[in-house]
Amino acid sequence: MTDKKKILIAEDSTVLGDVIRFNLQRSGFDVTLARNGSIALQLLSTEKFDCLVTDFEMPGMNGEDLCDHLRNVLNNHDIHIVMCSAKGMELDREGLKARLRIEEILFKPFSIRDLTSLLQKLVPTAQQNPPQLALST
Repeated sequence: MTDKKKILIAEDSTVLGDVIRFNLQRSGFDVTLARNGSIALQLLSTEKFDCLVTDFEMPGMNGEDLCDHLRNVLNNHDIHIVMCSAKGMELDREGLKARLRIEEILFKPFSIRDLTSLLQKLVPTAQQNPPQLALST
């Protein structure tokens, strides 16, 4: 039985989006990648995801607008949200987290390992603790 949790990544950087997707898939997640906020919103309107990992600054619909629409128009209060941003100190980090129920905001560049660990805590999968191989002597 597989217990793959569905992660939606909204990231307009081709390289970063692919790196995140690759690493999360290797960690046992079912990952969908949207290259902008508008595509992510369409997917969120039609599919169920356990977590959204979104960039803050994207063309068209940015991450803040995407999260606001998700929470207040789609009324999805169950999905976990992690936001990534290159804005650093320009963002009202605590205000965004409180208003949009964002679990964490990571500032770029961030560690893919830290992101993966965070998601494993938020939406654990059955594959996170694979059985250890017995070594015979």
